[in-house]
Amino acid sequence: MQTKNIMRALLLVCLLTITSSQPVYAGCFDKRKPGMDWSGCKKINKMLNKSNFTGSRFDNANLTSSRLDGSVFKGASLVKTDMTRVSATRARFEDADMSKSVGYRAVFDRAVLKNTILTKSEFFRASFREAELSDIDWSKSELGRVDFTAAKLKNINFQFTNLSRVVFSEAKLEGIEFRGAYTYLTHFENVDLRAVNLSQLQIGLSCGNQETRLPEGRWMPDTWPCTD
Repeated sequence: MQTKNIMRALLLVCLLTITSSQPVYAGCFDKRKPGMDWSGCKKINKMLNKSNFTGSRFDNANLTSSRLDGSVFKGASLVKTDMTRVSATRARFEDADMSKSVGYRAVFDRAVLKNTILTKSEFFRASFREAELSDIDWSKSELGRVDFTAAKLKNINFQFTNLSRVVFSEAKLEGIEFRGAYTYLTHFENVDLRAVNLSQLQIGLSCGNQETRLPEGRWMPDTWPCTD
């Protein structure tokens, strides 16, 4: 009898341990509203346009292919959020934490990202055309082939970030830190680079044209303009 009681006690402990180790996402069915918690929730292909997500949490959530156009994410947490192929045109991400998030082929055209954390994120082939980006830590990230055409970028930290084949054509750059960034075939056509930190080696790896304005002490490489 004593042996059975011991076995039952051990079984109960095991069950409690397993249960406590599993994340509980009780808010996944909550209606969208400011301050809600959708951490770890699966919200694939959802219509979430013009929503107010101020102060909400999306940590580890899956928002793949969802529509976020015109939505507000002020002060929101989107750590490790999967934003693959989302559409977030004209959305606002002010004071948000998007570190380690993923946004493959996501569209953030004309969006506003201000005082946002994007360290160690991956936005390969994403689009930020005509977006307004300021006071952002985007270091140690994967941004290969991102499109920043005609965007406004101010006080952005791209240290040790992969910017290969990124398009900055006709963008306005001010106070940009490129130290340690990889700029292979990065496009700077028609861009004023005089207010950014860019080495001659990085310039030599990149693409530009006669209209590209270089920082003081830098010169246009013989490889410009780049051929297809």
